[in-house]
Amino acid sequence: SSQAQVYSQNIVGYANLVSPSSFMMMTVPFQIGVSNGANEVFGNNLPAGTQLYTWNQAGGKFVINYYDPGAGGPGTTWLMADDGTPTNPPILPPGKGFFLLAASPVTNTFAGTVAVNVGSSNVMALPSSFALVGSVISAGGAVTNSLINLTNCPPGTQLYLWDQTHGKYIIDYYDPGAGGPGTTWLMSDDGTPTNTPSITIGQGFFLLGASPFNWQENLPAN
Repeated sequence: SSQAQVYSQNIVGYANLVSPSSFMMMTVPFQIGVSNGANEVFGNNLPAGTQLYTWNQAGGKFVINYYDPGAGGPGTTWLMADDGTPTNPPILPPGKGFFLLAASPVTNTFAGTVAVNVGSSNVMALPSSFALVGSVISAGGAVTNSLINLTNCPPGTQLYLWDQTHGKYIIDYYDPGAGGPGTTWLMSDDGTPTNTPSITIGQGFFLLGASPFNWQENLPAN
C-alpha cells in the first residue's frame, strides 16, 4: 500500500495489504460490511489456521482467535484460543489495532468507506495504559501529519511500532525539548533524538500515554 491517503470524494476506497506468515500489526482502514467483523473484513481469504490477536485493554493481555473453517463443526469459521471452541468473528473497527499471524502468506484487499466523513473529526480517548490502535482515516506517513494528527500526546508518551523483520518493537518517546531545542521524538533511551515515527495505511501500533489524552483525527473538506 502507498503512504498516501486512499479516500475519494465519495468517501470510499481500498487498500491491498500483504500479510506474511509471521506476526503483522494491523488495523482495518475502512468501515466494511455491517459490523467490521473479521468475516466481513477478510471473507474466506485467510488460510486455515490463521491466528488473530486482539488487545484486551482492561485485562492487559491478548485475546486469541483462530480462523479454521469447519474445525469446530459444520458451518463454524472462527474458534477460541483452544482452536476447538466455536466463537463469533472478532470485531475489527477502524482505529482498533490487532496482530495477524497468517498460516501462509496472503494478500487481502480492504474495500469500504472511510470512517470519518469529509469535514468531520474522530476523537479517540486514550488511557495511560497500553492501547493497541491505528488511524481511523486510511492514511499513512508521519504520525504528526495533518490527517493522522497525533500531535497532542502528553510528554513521555511511548509509541511502539512492530519491527516485522526482527520480530520486536521499536519504541519512540514523544518528549519535546528533552533531546535538545527543537527535538520532539526520542529513541528508546528517552534521550537520543530521532525522526518522527511513520506508519503505513492499515498499520497498527501500541500507544502508552504518559497520562490520558484525546487523539483527534480530522478529514478536511478541501
